[in-house]
Amino acid sequence: MRRQAVTLKDVARAAKVSPSTASEALSGTGRMTEATREAVIRAARALDYRPNAVARGLRTGILRSIALHHVHAGDRFASDYFREFVTGVLDGTQAQDYDLTLLSSNPAVPRNRVPRVDGVIIADPIADDLRAHELLRSGLPVVAGEHFPPGMPTCPVVAADHGAALREILDHALREGARRPAFVGPDANSGWGVLLRAEFLAWCEEHDLPGITRESRFLNLSVAEHTAMLTELLLGEPEIDLLVVSSEAIALGALDALRALGRAPGADVLLACCGEGRTLSAVTPTVTGVDMRPRELGLRCAQLLIRLIEEDESPAERTTVLPARVRWRESTARREAVRAG
Repeated sequence: MRRQAVTLKDVARAAKVSPSTASEALSGTGRMTEATREAVIRAARALDYRPNAVARGLRTGILRSIALHHVHAGDRFASDYFREFVTGVLDGTQAQDYDLTLLSSNPAVPRNRVPRVDGVIIADPIADDLRAHELLRSGLPVVAGEHFPPGMPTCPVVAADHGAALREILDHALREGARRPAFVGPDANSGWGVLLRAEFLAWCEEHDLPGITRESRFLNLSVAEHTAMLTELLLGEPEIDLLVVSSEAIALGALDALRALGRAPGADVLLACCGEGRTLSAVTPTVTGVDMRPRELGLRCAQLLIRLIEEDESPAERTTVLPARVRWRESTARREAVRAG
């Protein structure tokens, strides 16, 4: 015979208090003596009381469920970065016993309803993502994993310190003799792209160097398209001696373009990527990248969102910046060492 579930009333009866007092004692709320609270907790343990999560959700209005939105979530599981980011979000939700829902993501089509969750994480907010705009206006608590592009509604942000990592790469290249740097990255549709380009141009101005830039559509994974773009750039600007790019696809396109033009990556032209992935350490030469710590980023997004849900107040800091680490590899090695090897 199945054991009958112990109810809150059973706990209250055993502790000789009212059901409302028992509920407040177990949730850590209410005004009562410590002796009363301890009596309720002892009674609950003795009876093996297990709270009814559905009833508790109805009572508090908290579903203990959050959602994750990305402009092209399904496609992004091929990315090391996104898989690690989602793993970090799961680290945060599981620690607090929250469920995680991956939202349908068609950026051009409105949602037919507000998702039934307590809050939403928007990963990599993009200016023309209609559904991201809807979520930001939904009234739900929202946290963004990475910076917003100009003109987009905002919310609390958790982001990597891209500016510091980019400047570390540029300073290194300057010491290695680079004097004609170029940056290829996302257009103004991406807040990350806007930040990187602005930091690159500011650094170039500080060092009285020309700042050459080209735009690539955010999430364009075509190596062939980037090979063509980089070939055209290098033919038009043959004195370029440093290429800083934003993604693996652009880095691979740069390697192909440089070789086709008879130029040696890491020797004639230094090459660095503002992202990171396994491909960068598997090609020849290996390519310097930036570890944005996506798992930590996802974890911190989940922790902040749950805090907003449960404490119902805005964070003191609207933007939380996490350190990023440059992974130095052969593509930015000392020129003498590369030629000697």
